[in-house]
Amino acid sequence: MIGRILLPAILPAYVTALRAGLGLGWMFVVAAEFMGTSAGLGYLLIDGQQLGKPAQIVAAIITFALLGKLTDSLLALAAAPFLRWQDSFAGARQSE
Repeated sequence: MIGRILLPAILPAYVTALRAGLGLGWMFVVAAEFMGTSAGLGYLLIDGQQLGKPAQIVAAIITFALLGKLTDSLLALAAAPFLRWQDSFAGARQSE
């Protein structure tokens, strides 16, 4: 019953929650690096702001965006074989 009914029923919501949590995780990483580190992308962002280096700011933002998109795509790719049975998921993957 668990393998045939419960797990397939909860898996789409679980994957959605993982993807949302991943986005929040990246947001908290940025916030934590703003608070008091001397290294990292958040530090580069604040350093660029304080020293007036727009190229450094844009580079840090683009790096965060690429890392976020990469991890989200990897999670979606890893979940795809488990959600192949779901019509709405298959339609979303084909339109990308």
